[in-house]
Amino acid sequence: MRPPARWAVRADDRGDGWQLAAPEPWDERRHMQAILDPGDAAVLAGFDVPLGVPVAWAHLAGVRSFRDLLGLIADDAWPHLLDPAPTPADIGPRRPFYPRAPGGSRRQHLVDALGLQSADDLFRACDRPVPDVMGAAAPVFWLVGPQQVGKAAITAWREVVVQAAARGHVRLWPFDGDLLDLFSPGRSAICECYPRAAYEWPLGFPRTGWSKRRQADRRARARDALAWIAASGLSVRLHPDARAALDDGFGPLPSGEDPFDATMGALQLIAVVEGLVPAGPAAHLPGTQLMVEGWILGRPAGSVSWAGARS
Repeated sequence: MRPPARWAVRADDRGDGWQLAAPEPWDERRHMQAILDPGDAAVLAGFDVPLGVPVAWAHLAGVRSFRDLLGLIADDAWPHLLDPAPTPADIGPRRPFYPRAPGGSRRQHLVDALGLQSADDLFRACDRPVPDVMGAAAPVFWLVGPQQVGKAAITAWREVVVQAAARGHVRLWPFDGDLLDLFSPGRSAICECYPRAAYEWPLGFPRTGWSKRRQADRRARARDALAWIAASGLSVRLHPDARAALDDGFGPLPSGEDPFDATMGALQLIAVVEGLVPAGPAAHLPGTQLMVEGWILGRPAGSVSWAGARS
């Protein structure tokens, strides 16, 4: 998660509706302060990074829950846990992120070195695709390819999640309970979100024929998002700068995809809080697995069977 890619969008429930602010670069001090010290507010913070690990790896590594893993990170109990392995020989249950640099690496290296049965075991249940709704997310430990999320996970776990999880008034969803029980005045709840999951449900974006890296396409999808707001019955007022960003398509550069995603993710959080989209998780997911893998907020439960994934 390189610094220029870190964007935040704030949405405030004013009692008579939501106020959606313009996207802004992530400010470590200011935004973390809002999470760690919510005052009398109820804060829900969604991060576009995995909060959870595949249960197959956790069983082999002896990790009982994601919170236990955060404790290992906080105590530096496994010094190389978040240090990507440079070669297949360096991979192990206590060093699962790979590779440090691209070139000659294959997912099978991870499978073999971690003692997994197949590449399917690298994925969490919520990473798997939902037919006709969303494709697969990338596995957290794999650090190659345009869809990889592992580098962002390493950064977020180190800089945000470990620190926040140590605070008694900061909860992690779904590990600490149901969302509405965690989302209360004087408390903050941190969850995993995936803006791509919001594209088609609830926002209704077409699955193909556009790219979030093109300004014209972002502008068209922004119109779709505005149409969804109007049709949803929600009261969402846009700050003038937020409306300007949507109308503009978030600038001419491909990097406009980052504030675009932050904005769509904020709309999805509003939809979940207002009950238009179920938070999840899949009802039939075993509780022991949920405590390890977590869930993507608002991801349709769908099927958690495997059907292939993008690299």
